[in-house]
Order: sequence, then C-alpha cells, then structure tokens
Amino acid sequence: MPVRPRLLPLRSRAGFTLIELLVVIAIIAILAAILFPVFAQAREKARQTACLSNLRQVGLADQMYAQDYDETYTNTEWGGNIDDAHEYYWGDMLSPYIKNWQMLQCPSASQKIAFKTGVTTYTQQWSYNYGINDIIAQDCVSADDPACRHIGVAGHTMAAVNTPAATILIADNLPVDHDTGDGDDTLLGHSRHEINWQWGKRDATRLSVGGKSQDGYPRHNEGFVYVLADGHAKWRRREKKGDGTFSAATQDEEWLANTP
Repeated sequence: MPVRPRLLPLRSRAGFTLIELLVVIAIIAILAAILFPVFAQAREKARQTACLSNLRQVGLADQMYAQDYDETYTNTEWGGNIDDAHEYYWGDMLSPYIKNWQMLQCPSASQKIAFKTGVTTYTQQWSYNYGINDIIAQDCVSADDPACRHIGVAGHTMAAVNTPAATILIADNLPVDHDTGDGDDTLLGHSRHEINWQWGKRDATRLSVGGKSQDGYPRHNEGFVYVLADGHAKWRRREKKGDGTFSAATQDEEWLANTP
C-alpha cells in the first residue's frame, strides 16, 4: 500500500509585517502627493469656469444697461459729490440686470462683497472682486478731478469704443476686508471696484502701482478672467516670475476706449 505524503501544517499569519505596512504607507503617501495637486487644480478649474460664466453675465448686464441709458456703459460710480452714504458703484447700477449679487462674487475669492453699514442696496467699493476699466489720461492730477479725462470704457458711449471685441470692460480684481483709503502707495490691497492706472505710467509687471491695479488679478490657475466691451468673456495667463513680479498679460491699448 503506497504511503501518503505527509502534509505540512500551514503557517498561521496574524497580520502584515512592519516592512509591509511601511511599504503600503509609502505608496499611499506617494499617490496622495501626486493626486492632491491634481484634485486642487481640477477644483480651481471648476471655479474658474463658474467665474467666467458670472463675468459673462455681468458683461451682458452692462450691455442691457447701455441700451436703457442712451447706449452708455455704466460709470465707475455716482454720488461721491454728495456723501459716502449715497455713493454707489457700477455693480449697484447693474443690480436690476443681474440675477443676484453673487454674480459679482468670484468663487475663488475669499472676500465676499460687502454693503454699506445699515444699507442693503449700496455696496462697499473695497469689497469688489472685479474692477471696471476706468483708466485715466496722462495729464490727470487726480482721478476725482472733474477736468480729468477718463479714457477707459466706463462711462463712455458704445459708439466711442471703436474696437469693442478687443477692449477690456471688467476684469478680475483684488478685494480687501477694509477700506485702505486714498493715497499714493503700493499697497496691493488698495485695489477697488475699478482698474484706473494712469496712461503712460503703468508697470504691468506689478499687481498695483501707486495704489492702482495694473492688470487683471491672477487668481485662476496663474491667470485671470475678463469680459470685453462687446460682452464676451475670456481667461488669460499671468504668471508670477522668480523676482516676485508678474508677466504682463495685456497691452495698454487693450484698455483704451478709443484706440488710434
């Protein structure tokens, strides 16, 4: 009778060894390091798309406003000559034409649009996520001087803008959480509801110079969104360079209402 081979008992395994656990943890850490930036970029891309959609609606709202007001784009502000409580801005002018105030809120901006104390219809200028094109002429002493020529799109008639498909109307801007005041300084937070640099004195590699925004604020994947005077919206790259300045994303002429 043949002898059956003796079966060896199976070794019982209580769990993973320390080396195996360390290998698994290392693999998970590597995958997380690879995937988390991808997920973050995907989320920012979604917010960029939402912002682009919002700004497109804002641009169309300004088009509708112009049709109701003798084909004139919204001015930057009105009422400042009365008092601060009654001063209102281009976003307030567009409120009847947009669905809600969230249209003026960029999904990637932490600062929410704020309202004047005790008032629900007038906004605070320093809280705007977007800035309207209100650049001023080279010979201006002050943007608030009645003699100062405003050569951006704000307050101009549609007929005065000879290349609306290539002229910026509104762009990403940098809001802050308090009023930084008026002054010739380089505080990045001084940007408000307008982009109003002075012609011939622009440094497009800076976020702001003399307290004035110099270009679109790059909060979306190293770029910014903007809407042109004909109502269509785009995204444009503006990368931060090694020396701390930024690439110049736009040309001066793109901000000039009436190009030569």
